[in-house]
Amino acid sequence: MLTYYVMKLVSKIFCLLPRSVGMAFGSLLGRVAPLFVEEWRMKMAAANVQECLGVSPEEARKIARQSVVKFGRMIVEVLRFPLLNRDTIHSVVKTDGLEYLEEAYAKGKGALMCTGHFGNWELLGATVALHGYPMLSIARKQNNGAMDRFINEYREIVGQKVAYNQGKEGILAMGRYLKEKHLLGILYDQDTNDTGVKTVLFGKEVITPAGPAVFSRTFGCPILPIFMHYDEDGSCRAKIYPPLYAEKTKDKDRDLSRVTEKMMAILEQEIRENPPMWFWVHDRWKDGKKRFRPKK
Repeated sequence: MLTYYVMKLVSKIFCLLPRSVGMAFGSLLGRVAPLFVEEWRMKMAAANVQECLGVSPEEARKIARQSVVKFGRMIVEVLRFPLLNRDTIHSVVKTDGLEYLEEAYAKGKGALMCTGHFGNWELLGATVALHGYPMLSIARKQNNGAMDRFINEYREIVGQKVAYNQGKEGILAMGRYLKEKHLLGILYDQDTNDTGVKTVLFGKEVITPAGPAVFSRTFGCPILPIFMHYDEDGSCRAKIYPPLYAEKTKDKDRDLSRVTEKMMAILEQEIRENPPMWFWVHDRWKDGKKRFRPKK
């Protein structure tokens, strides 16, 4: 557990330092971050950027690198979570479309806050929770137990509850939270198995988690796409979209596909508008290892 206590100490230091100093360190950390990413992943990311956005090879490599560099800032922002509360969050993150969340939540059916690995998704969950909404964030269990403990503790510091995205207990927690008219925070841009919904992203077939569509169809709750951006002046901005709903007809597969396709269209729009914010080094189309990983 040494790692856990080291992270707590580092966090305390960054909470004492001025924000400008922390962000400067985050920028430095980000510039060296690509050195710790496997070379084949960087090549894959650049190739996917070029294929998806139609940019030059040079621009594609730049975007791929920027998508990794931003993690330096993200880490520092999470380390400073103990400074966040309902009074300070408004000065850290501006929120567009908050009225959509207010209206959806007022209907008393809970809501699904759906985002991608885009911008600082951890800060996004904190923003929603600190606006006073009961929030259960669905997370992947970290391989490192100490880091898993640390990040979950910091999620709880800012008012979130956490459930893992696998296992019976996680599913039960999600359903129970929606029945209690609360919010679920779900990352929907990466497939975790082959039982999701087949859709397309940038014209290429992908499998997308069916969870948001299934929950919306089952409980009648709204799906609110939400994304975090960094503005040109360095500030953070959360963008909430109008609610989507899954239909409930006799054709379940079509109901799930239709709303999932709408969600993917929004994700693609967000990526096109701000490409470096997305996590390009993830093997989203499941062909990166075959194409770029050196054979042993």
